[in-house]
Amino acid sequence: MKSIRQLINQRGGSLTELMVCVAIAGILATLGGEGLVAAASRYHGQAVTTEVMAELRMARHLAMTRRERVRVVVDVGASRLLTESVDLGGARLRELQFHDRGVVVEGLSNGPVITFYPSGRASTPTTMVLKTRRAEQVKLTVSLTGRVARVS
Repeated sequence: MKSIRQLINQRGGSLTELMVCVAIAGILATLGGEGLVAAASRYHGQAVTTEVMAELRMARHLAMTRRERVRVVVDVGASRLLTESVDLGGARLRELQFHDRGVVVEGLSNGPVITFYPSGRASTPTTMVLKTRRAEQVKLTVSLTGRVARVS
């Protein structure tokens, strides 16, 4: 029969070995956590960019289906887009706010208003520059034909 001391020695390692394993697991968790935070930040920037593009495309769609002029007012200070009906005296149709999501409008090439006509065309070609939390710049363009595209 084996003694208790022999059973204990057979089961596992020393406290030092346990502490080394815990330290390695902690280091790996820290490194993985930083990568996860960076990926989440990148994802949020891409999501807001996609939402801004969808809002511009929706404004064009509303202009064509409602058969009226629709404008998108870009409120740079509040980081939001207001979609309004020009023919109904500026009645608000939609609003997209993204001020708390880490993306700001850094610049607009032709002023803060983009107007879409019932034909789907835009009043002027516009380039919108968005800046993400990670200081990445994303350029969106609205062409004269009303096409909304991401340039970079």
